[in-house]
Amino acid sequence: MEMTEENYLDLTIDEVYDVIADDTIWPKSFDLTKKIAFINHMIIYFEKNEEYEKCASLQGRIHGMEDSK
Repeated sequence: MEMTEENYLDLTIDEVYDVIADDTIWPKSFDLTKKIAFINHMIIYFEKNEEYEKCASLQGRIHGMEDSK
């Protein structure tokens, strides 16, 4: 399979999705608002690719962050 820029982006986003639940990966400068904004951008990406299970999982993480405020 030829690696294209689009394939690379897909692989990168999937890797980020796999590790995003780990709270230790976030830079200390990322406050809750920045974390939620980042995850919302990922949700938009996955919606465009019709990966709705990932969207639901990420939305659940946002709700968990908001509930822990």
